[in-house]
Amino acid sequence: MTLPQQEVLDLLADEFVLGNHNIEREDHVGLSHGYKCTDSAVGTTNGAGGRNVQICVLAADGTVLHVLPGFWHAEDLVDELEFALTLHQLYLDPNRSREGKEQMFAAMHRARLRHLSDATRARSRWQGFDVWAEVQRSRNEDRDTIEFDADGNPMLDEFGQIAIKPICDLVHERMAERPFVALDDFDMEEFVDYGRPFYDNNQGIDRGRDFRKAQLANKRRAKEKAEEREAEADAAEKAQKAMARAWKHRRSR
Repeated sequence: MTLPQQEVLDLLADEFVLGNHNIEREDHVGLSHGYKCTDSAVGTTNGAGGRNVQICVLAADGTVLHVLPGFWHAEDLVDELEFALTLHQLYLDPNRSREGKEQMFAAMHRARLRHLSDATRARSRWQGFDVWAEVQRSRNEDRDTIEFDADGNPMLDEFGQIAIKPICDLVHERMAERPFVALDDFDMEEFVDYGRPFYDNNQGIDRGRDFRKAQLANKRRAKEKAEEREAEADAAEKAQKAMARAWKHRRSR
């Protein structure tokens, strides 16, 4: 799930119990091809393929301590795993109330945002196709992926395009809103909702199998979203007609 590096392997062996779960049938899964669980990732950016891979760090009772969507560079993965261990210590602290732990959880994620290095943020830049998809979405809906100035206007990057937050920033902002949530209650669909639902950094090179169950899940999700948009449009049209009838009735009196 990340580039091989001994420090990562040692940390995982010493501090974590590893497991895996096939998400091909899950509602939040994206589309990809050419990869299996035993394959190594090509060089990529932190958070790429966030719908296809999630690294979840859990307490023994299944409480979510941290989630890293997509692939992560080894040096950043080590930092995030060590951060998760600190969150675990907080979770087990017998001298804090549940409310106090949740407040501290959010504060720790916000503090981490202030200390992320420029190198980590550079490794957390978006794939080009994800940027394009997210900018298009931001024109029609409110997105927490966009950088805003003090006046609430979207900021622009060095190319004059709408500025997108690095994925490492997005992860910690979204995690700060999910303090010590049980895995069964964790809204993974919303958490990994950024960019395109399709990811394949080797498109046109590898020819692996398509994931049929993921294709069906994505078709179902697309159909459900289309039905939601249609229902909203119908409701708006009915409301507009009702207002028109009420206005006509008042004028006729």
